[in-house]
Amino acid sequence: MLLMEPGPTQVDERVIQSLCTPVVYHQSPEFTRTMDDLRPLLRGIYGTEGEVVILPASGRGAVEAVLASVREEGRPFVVPTNGTFGRMMATIGRAVGLSVVELKHGSGAVVPREEIAEALAGLDRPILGIVHNETATGMVNDLTGLADLVHARDGLLLVDAVSSLGGAELAADRNGIDFCVSAAQKSMGAIAGLSFVAVGDRALRELDARTDLARGSYLDLRRWWDMWVAAEDGGRLTSGYRRLPWTMPTHLAGALLRACELAHEEGLKERWDRHRRCGEALRAALHALGMPVLAPDGHASDTVTAFGHPGLDAKDLKRRLADRHGVRLATGMDDDAATILRIAHMAETARPGPLVQTLAALAAELGANVDATRIFLDTWSAS
Repeated sequence: MLLMEPGPTQVDERVIQSLCTPVVYHQSPEFTRTMDDLRPLLRGIYGTEGEVVILPASGRGAVEAVLASVREEGRPFVVPTNGTFGRMMATIGRAVGLSVVELKHGSGAVVPREEIAEALAGLDRPILGIVHNETATGMVNDLTGLADLVHARDGLLLVDAVSSLGGAELAADRNGIDFCVSAAQKSMGAIAGLSFVAVGDRALRELDARTDLARGSYLDLRRWWDMWVAAEDGGRLTSGYRRLPWTMPTHLAGALLRACELAHEEGLKERWDRHRRCGEALRAALHALGMPVLAPDGHASDTVTAFGHPGLDAKDLKRRLADRHGVRLATGMDDDAATILRIAHMAETARPGPLVQTLAALAAELGANVDATRIFLDTWSAS
């Protein structure tokens, strides 16, 4: 099977091979070196000079860890929701006791910057949470200037970059992101089971100044500085020595390290450009096949494309692609499940080979009279 779903996605064989090692103790010197080697590589991919916390959890678990770590009962949490994962973020905010202000929009709709500014106006120390790359719709929400809006209210910016990190430039520090959440199994090209949070200076100051308990102990990000971060890097080491605050899946961390090494070996700018070119070429081919893309112009994702139309039986087409061609796509989510399909161009699937194979299968099932693969390759070559 060719896995073209938006995560877990296809993984480089060298990452798979990294799993074929003996078990190591998660507090051993050997594993400490693995974790310390990960730190600068993840920082480079995020575009941050700050700390990156690694969690044995999914991306959603990392979002909950952030909100549980900075929550105060009734603290305002503004969330523009124009897709499934934005709505999930709002749900998590309610669960940890924040006062959620949800800016509701249809899937794939652009949330006006003025609406976000108006929602933040007059709020005291709000958190603004936004999904950078909405995996459900293949749409990117522009991050430009959002930090200024929320910092003016002495608040924090939380960005969900679960499906974009590794496939698109985040520039976390330049964009003023306080907490940036991602996970291993999508554009990072690693194995599901790990997530990570880039923590900016403003966010760290707030964690340090917190007087309330976090909503739960296991997901308290402050434990990372209490127990793991070296003293020379600002760690407190309340036990007197470094030890991980949770049992880390050591093989998954080793696989993530190998995936990060491969990303840097390729070159981050080259990697981001590869994802961009694949997205542009795929959209051109889908347009030729008469399959509209859900994302509006100027907001299309470099890592996942959602397409379809009201007359499409997405579940049936998905089944035929898998059964007849060995190509697996994902349907849309929530109200889009019946009429939308999604193709990942993440990590190893962001290459001409997998996408040409996918388009050939799709064209065959649609009975298309156009050479979608040629359109893809011509667009790829010209971009």
